[in-house]
Amino acid sequence: MQSSIEKQILEWKEELARQTRNRDQAQKVLDESNANIKALSGGIQFGDLLLKKNESSNQQLDKEDSKKLSKQEPSN
Repeated sequence: MQSSIEKQILEWKEELARQTRNRDQAQKVLDESNANIKALSGGIQFGDLLLKKNESSNQQLDKEDSKKLSKQEPSN
């Protein structure tokens, strides 16, 4: 009886070790995924910011061009 209990304990210890390894590997994958998600989100925010800045800059240039053209046109 004692040997069967010891055998069961050994099996549980081995299973515990496997489950611990699985958990650690899953945690590593989760951490990597979270880091990738943060990096991608940051990239998207950066790209959006650049687009808005470029759009704002283009609008400013269009206003300046309009002012220059209106000054160049002779008045009747």
